[in-house]
Amino acid sequence: MKKLLQKFKDQWAICILLILVPFLHVWIGTGDFYIADSLLKAMQTESLIQNDFKSEELQYPAQSLDPQHENFFLSQAFVNTIQGKFIGAFPVAFSVFTSLIKKAGLDWNLLPFLFSLSMVFSFYFLTSKKVINQKTAILGYGATILFALSLDFNEYSIYFMLNTLGFVWWMEYRETGKVKLIYLSLITISLSIWFRLESSPFLLSLLIAEVLTSKFKFQDIWKEYNFFIILLSLSPAILFLLWNYFDYGHVFGARFLFNFGNNGSTTIDRIQRFFSMTFVNYVDGIPKFGLFFCSSFLLLPILYYLVFKKERTDKENFLILLSLSYIILIGASAPNDGITITGRYLMLSFLPLLVLWDGWNPSHSKVWKILSVVLIVFSFLISAVTLKIFHHAAKQERSFRQFYARNDAPLWLFTDPILCGQAGLEHLSRKILCLNSKTNFDPILENIKKESSITSLVLFEMNAKEAKSFGKSSSEFFPSEKLNLKERLRENFQTMREAASYKGVLATQFTREKK
Repeated sequence: MKKLLQKFKDQWAICILLILVPFLHVWIGTGDFYIADSLLKAMQTESLIQNDFKSEELQYPAQSLDPQHENFFLSQAFVNTIQGKFIGAFPVAFSVFTSLIKKAGLDWNLLPFLFSLSMVFSFYFLTSKKVINQKTAILGYGATILFALSLDFNEYSIYFMLNTLGFVWWMEYRETGKVKLIYLSLITISLSIWFRLESSPFLLSLLIAEVLTSKFKFQDIWKEYNFFIILLSLSPAILFLLWNYFDYGHVFGARFLFNFGNNGSTTIDRIQRFFSMTFVNYVDGIPKFGLFFCSSFLLLPILYYLVFKKERTDKENFLILLSLSYIILIGASAPNDGITITGRYLMLSFLPLLVLWDGWNPSHSKVWKILSVVLIVFSFLISAVTLKIFHHAAKQERSFRQFYARNDAPLWLFTDPILCGQAGLEHLSRKILCLNSKTNFDPILENIKKESSITSLVLFEMNAKEAKSFGKSSSEFFPSEKLNLKERLRENFQTMREAASYKGVLATQFTREKK
């Protein structure tokens, strides 16, 4: 009993996280909060199951009505036809992993919580290996974007866990000199590349930092390392490149093709993107909050070591070089800033930054200590605001979904992409069309006529007041033929009831004419 209590005492931060994480999932309601990215990842998972794991082609319920996928709930930046297959942009490895869990009997409601435990394990591994202490673990989870990235249905927690394992083993190798730890590090980071491409620059940054700070002599490299085992350790990455080449026609795969296929970024765009990801920026009327804005306390050790402390240990130099080289590589190569509520491309930089923070002791200076406390409080406030946004978005999405469900029909038509996205997991089984300003309704109406299973449909739209509140963007939410859309539906369908209304959303139901 004493040993158990001691373990709880030694890992008090992890115990707090094990209580906090399920509370956050219940409070937000993440179990049925599937929109945008997480919804597409769910569709990729479900499609893989429906295809008996033979193909990753998306099973789009409205395929017969919209064979060109012009009215899908996401744009071509996320879904497209590659090598003759209509697929999503997100990693197939995550789809395989989640589909196996889903086949085992777990419900959609449990998956976000289950995956978020991977993030908790990451901090357990960091603390159990004495890489960071318990206080830093609390800061790492609660005062950074990591908690936000681990709350919904996505690959971030698993991806972060694999890179955490690789990073810790690399750090242990630097302390012990045990070469087997390098092999373990390489294989886990290589494996994580299947989940996100950012593992590649992270591995490159580790090598850069190691080469620039190591006292190892290159003439001894043949004696120290077994290159066959190194090649074996890198086999997951090699298989990843080969799989992508034969399946997608490009070694970096679908995600790379989606991100960079039509990327015409200028130098100015990249500079703006870099500031969006790292600090703060204001782009197209939208504020962008980056890494060192949301977690500004992590900037203090870097400033201190680079500006005020000229003599640094090898470990400090390694961590600084790893952090800066990774941030620069991501900033130079990222296809966009990756920011919705929070950024994500730079999440691996938290590993060296948190270790750097953990070893930094500003107690000899009141100024640094006060500044640390102020910035930590500020970071926690940012996290609180982010949580509130998540909670509000989930609550709103749930309420609209309930409104849609009260207007049941085999087909739902939406004239606004925001409303359409809030249909959530209904997209996996129900015919849903997200009409837009470029929609040609003629072929869709013809296809609806041919579908005998469509005995009725519901048209969802924003009322004039709500549409006007979107200003210049309002024209994007309505098809060019909106004025006569209902009239054309009435030619083929009979209105069952007058439009129902909920928070500015109108729902008009039509039934097929009796013959």
